[in-house]
Amino acid sequence: MDYFSAGLGSMYGLWYTVVRLYHLYLQPRLLVHNTPSRRRLLAPWTSLCILLYLAHVTYLCLLPRFDYGWNMKVNLIIGMLYNSLWISYSLPSPPFQRFWRVPNAIRPSFVLYPAMIAISMICAVSLEIFDFPPWWRIIDAHSLWHLATVPIVWNWYRFLLKDSLDPSWRDRLTT
Repeated sequence: MDYFSAGLGSMYGLWYTVVRLYHLYLQPRLLVHNTPSRRRLLAPWTSLCILLYLAHVTYLCLLPRFDYGWNMKVNLIIGMLYNSLWISYSLPSPPFQRFWRVPNAIRPSFVLYPAMIAISMICAVSLEIFDFPPWWRIIDAHSLWHLATVPIVWNWYRFLLKDSLDPSWRDRLTT
């Protein structure tokens, strides 16, 4: 169950990243620039993510033994995909618009946060990949992985707050 919930967290991270960065979210009717073409992509994208997750869990459940290696590879691929997208958010010219109807030349003060957090997460994941025997029979790679994720989650939350409070979101209601 622990592995399945970790996989669900990874898949949700990819789903959210694509929805946020490519502006696929549902928008209130108040918004003037409510584009149905983008909204139409939300249901297929959500369905694809759900189907891929269910296929992954089903595959692992039908095997005679749990395939830890396969599960790790799938989660690493998904994690690298969404971390790559967040790193590209910090680039001067990302392959998407950071904020709706705001040119990418306008860079918010927190533009480097996602890249730093994604790189930190990639480094933390290396503790899971390059496992080592416990030190003093207490501290192992997995415990250090959990320790490393504490500041990452805290900083990610700070970024999400800054991103959601950016004036460009409010401007969408008035333009």
